[in-house]
Amino acid sequence: MQSHSKILVWYKVASQQVVLGEACQDVCDNLVSLWVDTPTEVADDLGYHMSLFGDDGRKIADKPISMLTADQLLGAKDNLGARV
Repeated sequence: MQSHSKILVWYKVASQQVVLGEACQDVCDNLVSLWVDTPTEVADDLGYHMSLFGDDGRKIADKPISMLTADQLLGAKDNLGARV
């Protein structure tokens, strides 16, 4: 059975979410490790977020991340594929 878990990197603009990229279970072997290893931004909310979704498509967790962390995740082709 194929897993449908995924991580989305997104930016909040007003009340809208702009998806910058995503990683699916088949792209990144261990999404939970990627989730745990990614640092949470402790400063004021800069608008960048990372969300973890389960096999059923429901959001499991969400955390704010820095712009640098978002750039690193989106730039790592093995981790996240850009969605346009």
